[in-house]
Amino acid sequence: MTPSAKLTTHTSPDVSEDLERLLQAHLPYSLPVLRRLQHAKYKDGMPPNARAVVVSSGDVLGGDQLASARFTAAYVDYGGGPDTQMWLFSTLEEVEKPSDADKAEYRLQIEELVRELVRLGREYGKPTVYPGGLLLGSLHTAVRDIVLDLGRAAPRATGFYDKWLFQAKGFPEKDAPLPDGMRWDTASLDDCRIVVSRTDIPRVAYVCVDGWPVASILLTEDKNLIIRIEDGTPIAWAFLGFDGSLCSLYCEEPYRRRGLATALGAKLMRTGCGPYATDGWATADVAASNAGSRAMCKSLNGEQHWEVSWMMLDITEDGLKD
Repeated sequence: MTPSAKLTTHTSPDVSEDLERLLQAHLPYSLPVLRRLQHAKYKDGMPPNARAVVVSSGDVLGGDQLASARFTAAYVDYGGGPDTQMWLFSTLEEVEKPSDADKAEYRLQIEELVRELVRLGREYGKPTVYPGGLLLGSLHTAVRDIVLDLGRAAPRATGFYDKWLFQAKGFPEKDAPLPDGMRWDTASLDDCRIVVSRTDIPRVAYVCVDGWPVASILLTEDKNLIIRIEDGTPIAWAFLGFDGSLCSLYCEEPYRRRGLATALGAKLMRTGCGPYATDGWATADVAASNAGSRAMCKSLNGEQHWEVSWMMLDITEDGLKD
């Protein structure tokens, strides 16, 4: 593709079947964006200020050459935050050794996507939670490099995470039986003081409920899972992001090395994404320094794949501000 070649941009307040099929043809790399869009489509509905945007080299929606399509797709919610407001996937991620021509093509797509995001920001007409910016999450490093080179983003202090991939066939067929005196449950507001004091949930925002900071994802019933002991005290918990990734898992020290974390992760990833997640894929974002979570991932036959990070994407007219 030459710089003068025409790009096609589709922007919609809905998640079309064509877009879902297109992203499904590019699994597993498209998984974070696909799951976020599926959650909006099948679970909560698209937020009023959210959009699905696709920029492509040629019109790829509704076509029959889905696997060979070259495009960049994003979910963006201008009214969202303070947790992740945007997810982005580019078929550049699938190219093992991109040529200079590949990089030039995808740079054009991402530039066009940014123009559309700026336009949508003007259309929104109100300040975002991060004035002039959107929190872009789970971004593949190959795409991150282009965004940074455009001068349109600032890295976040949360650093880098490894994207681990799982397939449902690698999970135990049935939930592991819990030891006597333990039971499964979901989080209540009464659990929040314990959970927040023990767990650093990266990238997940906290909201204030009755004077306590509560992880916003904790309030989404099918996105968290807890193991309690007989007196009701939570002793292990895990959370799924809205993109379906296992983003945090914790077990109290006296209960470790009993397989509880593995059982917890398997159950939540198998059931938490909902009945629309029929492709068998699941993910976890794990810091390289988190030996416990890496061991859990390996115990579930997970494999480490690409690197991701979070950054603040500038959607002002003039690029990054001083």
